[in-house]
Amino acid sequence: MIYRLLSRLARACTIGGAIALAVMMLGTDWDILARQLAGRPLTGVVELVEITVLAGAMLGLPEAFLRDEQIKIDLLDALLPDGALRVIEAVGLGLSMLFLALLCRHVWQPMLDARMFGDVKYDLGVPVWPLYGLILFGFGASILTCGALFWSHILGRGTVR
Repeated sequence: MIYRLLSRLARACTIGGAIALAVMMLGTDWDILARQLAGRPLTGVVELVEITVLAGAMLGLPEAFLRDEQIKIDLLDALLPDGALRVIEAVGLGLSMLFLALLCRHVWQPMLDARMFGDVKYDLGVPVWPLYGLILFGFGASILTCGALFWSHILGRGTVR
């Protein structure tokens, strides 16, 4: 049940990330056309690209973890028995959760500061604190998916698919 919910959450995040990347692509294309045809570039396109790249990356993380598709090097896979490999993968997932939690801890205060001081993007006027919130959301959803994989490894089921 929980795996199905996490899978749906991860899929929704991936769809949101794909939409963000489509917005980035369309904004960049619009900027190029406006520059070439009218001599006036689109104001704030660089900030739009910054925001959408952030959204694409943060929203893509949960499904990458859930599908076990993050970049890794399999040096020991052929040399170790399945049980030892499952333990190493569980330790890696635990360390990933710890690292993501540490990142969340260090993003929290800048988000609060950006909200308190009213920080905005220069050209678009977009508040900065929701972008920090997006980072926290992506890391939090990734921690949940790592946790599901971690328990799956502990219970001896391997990856959750």
